[in-house]
Amino acid sequence: MDPELYFVEPYVTPGNVDGPDSENYGRGGWTWYSGSGAWYFHASTDWILGIRAELNGLLIDPCIPSSWSGFKAKRVFRGSIYNIEVSNPDRVSSGVKELYLDDIKQDSNVIKPSISGNEYKVRVIMGQI
Repeated sequence: MDPELYFVEPYVTPGNVDGPDSENYGRGGWTWYSGSGAWYFHASTDWILGIRAELNGLLIDPCIPSSWSGFKAKRVFRGSIYNIEVSNPDRVSSGVKELYLDDIKQDSNVIKPSISGNEYKVRVIMGQI
C-alpha cells in the first residue's frame, strides 16, 4: 500500500484499513474504539522510554533513538510519584550508565518500591557501562 494514501491519526493503530476495492482506499477506522491508543501508549512508555513496572520495582531501561538528547517523564508507581529525567550525553540508543534516586547513586536501574506515597526525583544518565 502507498503510505501517502494512509489516512488516520499517526499515533494510534486502526482496527481496519480500507482495501483497494474501497472508494476510501487507505482510510483507517476504529482507531480509538479498538483500544489501540492505550496499547500504543503502553508500548511507548514501557519499551521505548523503558519505564516499566516489575515485581522487584520500577525498571528504567530506555531504548530511544540516538538522536534524542533525553526526555522527562512522570510515573506513579505503587502509590509514589517518580519524576524521571533521562539524559543521553553520549547519544546512545540504550544502556543506563548511572541512576540517581533523590541524588543518591543507585547500584542498578531498578528502583525498589516505596510504600511511602512520597514524590521522588530520578536522574538517569544513559551510556555504556
